[in-house]
Amino acid sequence: MPAIPKREIFERIIQNITSKFPDVYAALFISPEGFPINTWGVSLERAEEISALLSALIGKTKEVIMQVKEGGALQFIQIQTDMGGIRVAPQEEFILVTMTKS
Repeated sequence: MPAIPKREIFERIIQNITSKFPDVYAALFISPEGFPINTWGVSLERAEEISALLSALIGKTKEVIMQVKEGGALQFIQIQTDMGGIRVAPQEEFILVTMTKS
């Protein structure tokens, strides 16, 4: 079982991200199974919804990559809308998600 990142590591990552990207208003660490580990900027209920949705998206994205044979491991997903964006960085131990304002 992979080690779950400690709260201090999560907070350091969030500080680093928000100092470089001031438009980030929320961030999550999600387990590979799709459960929120740590959250910042959203309620636990909202984090659970987001985690489940993004876990499904990552699974489907990996399936597409395998089907079209366009590369190896998934490294990053970015979704941009007119209201903001979502950046997803799957790692082996966790999935890092940041949400931004336009």
